[in-house]
Formats: sequence, structure tokens, C-alpha cells
Amino acid sequence: MQNVKDCKTELFQLINDLPEEKVMELFDYARFLVSEYCTRRVSQIDRDSLLLQQQALSKIWDNAEEDLYDL
Repeated sequence: MQNVKDCKTELFQLINDLPEEKVMELFDYARFLVSEYCTRRVSQIDRDSLLLQQQALSKIWDNAEEDLYDL
């Protein structure tokens, strides 16, 4: 099993063997992967944050005395 450092080294070697137009394709794809990763990471943080807020406020929200639907 290869480690990350070995994979990066081999990736650089593979890139050097590619024609220029394929290097540009690979570059575009790598940028896409990075943007997708960052978007998912931020979305997960936002989701987790909302869940924590919901849990913290549940005692206030689940209050029978102030339930508007019971009026």
C-alpha cells in the first residue's frame, strides 16, 4: 500500500508524461475536485451547526405553555 507522499511523487511523474492538453484537462479536474470538497465540507459544517442550535433551543421550542396551535 502506497502512502500519500509516494502517491504525490508518482502523480507528478505521470503529469510529466502527459501531453500538454491532457495536463490542462487534469488541472481543470483537480480544481473541480477541490471546489467540490470545499463545498461539501462547508455544507457539513453548516448542517452540524444547525443541528447543535436545534438541540440547544429544543427546550424553548417544545414549550406547551407557548404552543400557538393549542390556542
